[in-house]
Amino acid sequence: MARSYSYSPWHRLVEWTGIIGFTALSLLLLFRIARSGASPAHWAAIVASVPLGYVLADLVSGLVHWAGDTLGDEQTPLLGAGFIRPFRFHHVDPIDITRHDFVETNGNNCVVTLPVLGVAWWIQAVAPREAVTALAVGTVTFVCVFSMATNQIHKWSHEPAPPPLVRVAQRLWLVLPPAHHDVHHTPPHDTYYCITTGWLNAPLARLRFWRLIEALARRLQLLA
Repeated sequence: MARSYSYSPWHRLVEWTGIIGFTALSLLLLFRIARSGASPAHWAAIVASVPLGYVLADLVSGLVHWAGDTLGDEQTPLLGAGFIRPFRFHHVDPIDITRHDFVETNGNNCVVTLPVLGVAWWIQAVAPREAVTALAVGTVTFVCVFSMATNQIHKWSHEPAPPPLVRVAQRLWLVLPPAHHDVHHTPPHDTYYCITTGWLNAPLARLRFWRLIEALARRLQLLA
């Protein structure tokens, strides 16, 4: 099935810029955090930030996915063509994502993480040797790193034959398993939005989390 939305050379240039900027800034941030380590508490904070960032990335993926599926439409200014349209088309042709190369798959996520990494850079500069700074900056950085990887993980969940190591990770539920993600692709596509690991999907569904934020969106007149 041919995609129903355009992918311009300008958009690809933006994605390439985002990938390069994301790679440079995240590596520099991790280097600065590690170099400023001054105590066991500091290093413990850095280690703790990795799993914390992974879990929070799953939540962020769900919130972004919910917003793309639920708010606005393809004519929404700024976000309609580049953000909302691909989300809606994904329900029409779920395997379209498997036709995307590395840049198209991961470029957008790199772009949106850049301002967040910029804030993390500023926080690290204010109090570089505090353990709480290492925890905060490390967590934000790893949320961005794992969020960047989310579309790639999502793509693997739709591929009939992902790489062998990926299949092992899917079976161990270290990344999003295809069968788990199939729940979201069952109409009406209104649950199991988290697509990094999917660990939070069942708890959020039991809490009716998505219905609650939809009610909040209606109160704020963001959703009809």
